[in-house]
Amino acid sequence: MTSSLKQFGRESLIYGFGHVLIRIVTFLLMPLYTNKFTQAEYGTLTLVMTFIGLVQIVYVFGMNNALMKFYTRAEEDRRQVVTTTFLSLFIAAIVFSSCLSLTARPLSQVLFGLNQPLWIHYAAAILVLDTISVRGMVLLRFNNRPMQYILLALVNVTVTMSANILLVLRCSRGVTGAIESTVLAALASFLLVLPIISREFKGSSYSQTLLKRMLWFGLPFVPGAFFQFVMDLADRYLVDWLGSREMVGLYGAGYKIGSIMLILQTGFNLGWLPYFLKKEKDPEAPQLFARIATYFAVGLTGVWVFMVLFADLIVRLRFGSITLIGSEFWTAVEIIPLVMLGYIFLGFYDMLMPGIYYRNKSHLVAIYRGIGAVTNIVLNLLFIPRWGIMGAAWATCLAFALMSCTLYFQTQRLFYIPFRWARILSYLGLATLVYILKIQLHPGGWMLVGIFLVYLAIVIFSLRRDIRNFFRSSSGIKD
Repeated sequence: MTSSLKQFGRESLIYGFGHVLIRIVTFLLMPLYTNKFTQAEYGTLTLVMTFIGLVQIVYVFGMNNALMKFYTRAEEDRRQVVTTTFLSLFIAAIVFSSCLSLTARPLSQVLFGLNQPLWIHYAAAILVLDTISVRGMVLLRFNNRPMQYILLALVNVTVTMSANILLVLRCSRGVTGAIESTVLAALASFLLVLPIISREFKGSSYSQTLLKRMLWFGLPFVPGAFFQFVMDLADRYLVDWLGSREMVGLYGAGYKIGSIMLILQTGFNLGWLPYFLKKEKDPEAPQLFARIATYFAVGLTGVWVFMVLFADLIVRLRFGSITLIGSEFWTAVEIIPLVMLGYIFLGFYDMLMPGIYYRNKSHLVAIYRGIGAVTNIVLNLLFIPRWGIMGAAWATCLAFALMSCTLYFQTQRLFYIPFRWARILSYLGLATLVYILKIQLHPGGWMLVGIFLVYLAIVIFSLRRDIRNFFRSSSGIKD
C-alpha cells in the first residue's frame, strides 16, 4: 500500500508541478496588471477570460473525460482513440470559432459593452489552439512523459510572460496586449503538442462507432462542466450587473489570488484521476483512497491557514517601485480565505469521483454540479446587493460546500470509501479556529508566525505515526 501511495505522490508532484507552472503565470502577471490597469480595465480583462472559459465547454463537449477513460482501457486501440478524439475536436473547433468570428461585433457589445470585435477573433483563435493542446498534454500524462510535460509548461510560461512584458508594459497595448499574449502562448503550446499527437494519429483509424461510444460517456459531463463554470466564473458577470466594472476588477484580483488553491487542487487531480482509474479492480483501493483524502486535507488546510495569516502582508510585498498587487486592489484581500475554502470543498468533490467513473454514472456530475450552480446564482443575487464582493465570495464558498456534501451521500452507495472523518474534521476545525483568531485579534508580526508554528506543531504531532511508518517503509522495514 505504501509503495502505491508513493507512486501516486510522485505522479501528482510531477504533473501537478507542470500544471502549477502553467497556471502560476497568472500570479506572476498580477503585479503587472494591477499596477498597470485600472480596476475597470482589469475588470474588462476578467470578463474576456471568463467568456473564453465558458465557451471552452462547448468546444470540448465531454471528449476530455472520454479520452481519459477510453485511452486507459486495455481493450481499446489507442491509435483509434487518439485519432477519433482529435479529429472530432479539431473539426468542431473550426466550426465553432467561425461562428464566433462571424458575430464578433455584436458579441463584443453584448459581452463587454465595448465595440471590440478583435477580442472575439482572438478568443476564437485561442479556443481552437487550446482545445488541441490541452488534450495533447493529457497524452503526455498517460504515457508517463513528465519531462516533456514540464518542458511544455515552461515554454508556455516563458512565452506568456515575455509577450505581456513586451505588449502590455513596453508597447502599452492595454487589455488588447494581454489578450494577444494569450494567443501567442496558446500558439506555442499548440505547435509543441502536434508531434506528440502525430505519433498516435492515423486518419484511417477514425471510427464513427467509437465516437458514438465516447460521446455517450462524455456528453453527460457537458452540463456538469457548464455548471462548474457557473460556480467558478459566472459571478463576475453578476458582480458587473449588480455592482460595477470596478467591482469586477477588485473581485477578480482577490479571486485570482484565492485561486492558488484551485491550482493546487487541479494539480492534485491531474495525478488523482489516472491513479484511481488504474485502481478499479484493486481490493485495497478504498483504504488507499481514504488515506490519500486525509493527507489531501492536511495539505490544503495548511496552505489555507498560511494564506489566512499572511495574505495581507503578501499582497503588499514590494519589488522596486511596484507592489505584488497594486494598492488600488488591496481591499480585495478580504475575500481570499472564502475563495480558497470553496476550492477545498471542490477538492473533496473530486475525491468522490471513483464511484462516478467505476459505475459509469457520469450523469450524476451534471445533477450535483447543477445543485451547486443554482445555489451559487441564487446566493449571489441575494448577497451581492447587500455585501458586494464579500457576498459573492460567500455565495461561491457555500455552493461548493453544498455540492460536495450532497454528492458524498450518493457516491458512497456507488463505491464506499472509509474516509477518516474524525481526523479530517479536526484539521478543518483547527484551521477554522486560526481564522477566527485572525479576525478577532488582528495579530501582526511575530504573533502571526507564532500562531502558524503552533498550528504546524499540532498537525505534525497528529501525523507522527504516518510519518514514522513512511520512513520505516523507505528503509525497507514493514509497517
